[in-house]
Amino acid sequence: MRSLVLALAVLTVAGSASAQTMTDSSITMIRTGWNADSFAVVTAEPMVNPAGCASPDGYISDSAFPGYETYYAAALTAYLGNRPITITVHQTECYAGRPKLIGINLRK
Repeated sequence: MRSLVLALAVLTVAGSASAQTMTDSSITMIRTGWNADSFAVVTAEPMVNPAGCASPDGYISDSAFPGYETYYAAALTAYLGNRPITITVHQTECYAGRPKLIGINLRK
């Protein structure tokens, strides 16, 4: 019984992680917030907008969100190094009308 519960828990976590939307691209612009500690990245590829956000003109993060500093460092590194990225976007949440950024993977 214990192993069945553990197996179901692992499947639930794996399923929710894979349910997020990922897209490969490169960063063409980084925008900073107006009077806010936030930033958005604009990509060369068309925007994905799984949550149906009202203003899908950049993937956004705010300093109140976990991972913000890591995402910002990755975005700057990718932009300055002209490196390809994979962006992970929240499946159901928007912030300030834009798709909520929840991860950036840098590639060589």
